[in-house]
Amino acid sequence: MPDETAVPAPSTDAGGPAAEVRATGALTAADVQAVTRLTTTASEVDGSAPLSEQFRLAVREPAEGDPTGVVHVLARRGDALVGYAQVQPGAVTADGPEPPAAELVVDPGARRRGVGTALLQALPPEVRLWSHAAGAAGDVASAFASARGLEPVRSLHVMARSLVDGPSWGAPDVPEGFAVRTFEPGRDEDRWVAVNAAAFAHHPEQGGLTRADLEERMAQPWFDAAGFLLVTPGGDPDRIAAFHWTKVDPPEGDVGEVYVVGVHPGEQGHGLGRVVTVLGLDHLAGRGLREVELYVDEDNVAAVRTYTRLGFVDREVHRQFARRDA
Repeated sequence: MPDETAVPAPSTDAGGPAAEVRATGALTAADVQAVTRLTTTASEVDGSAPLSEQFRLAVREPAEGDPTGVVHVLARRGDALVGYAQVQPGAVTADGPEPPAAELVVDPGARRRGVGTALLQALPPEVRLWSHAAGAAGDVASAFASARGLEPVRSLHVMARSLVDGPSWGAPDVPEGFAVRTFEPGRDEDRWVAVNAAAFAHHPEQGGLTRADLEERMAQPWFDAAGFLLVTPGGDPDRIAAFHWTKVDPPEGDVGEVYVVGVHPGEQGHGLGRVVTVLGLDHLAGRGLREVELYVDEDNVAAVRTYTRLGFVDREVHRQFARRDA
């Protein structure tokens, strides 16, 4: 898409345009404020955030020379922003290139007036569209997608468990020959990026994280190196065999997250996935948190089985949709 493009919008029942739709590769400061207000309002009404972390981080003014490839689609009625969509280029995984991914939100006061359809029509035909809505809002999102020829192609489960009661998750039982330490900024960035890429070579989002992506997350208020746990071979503390990056957002909250768990493919077979997961649960419980949650792909059967054995249960399901003819 060019830097800024006007996109034809469908008409409402009254015959006028649903909204003025504009696609751009760069947001202004005013755009960022408007999108943030819109997503905050939608979150409060729907009970769930419309944009995932990766997409929220891209709602910003671009830095000089920033080659993100992200496209922002803004729907306005007059001066009011009534809808927003974002398209991110597809990652290149070990299985080949992925199609672009998008997320979309419409102002609660402007729904059922063609704004969502206008945004959808502005997206590339091959796009994969995420819905993070839960409960009744999720049912509405699924109905919206189905009515426009989209069908679910991927499911992301949100699982959770209590950190104060429920079944025990057991001891970490670190295998002989391995040691545990925390991530050290200034020392571990490049090694972690390499291990993460190897561990998630087939994952369309996680495997493509760069050092810049890592540093962007390290700059967030919730980052805590003490909760970024590494398992290393005992004789080589600079080599990362497995890791568990925990997260508490907001930092003063009482719910933690199993943010990323990864094991280097060359270290499979030692049970390190369960070990680092338990180490992270111990860390979060030691902070006095009430609960922990995580996100896991439905197709990752081994991970779902591990988390279920550790006492996690399904909380909700996020879905990704694609056009049937794409």
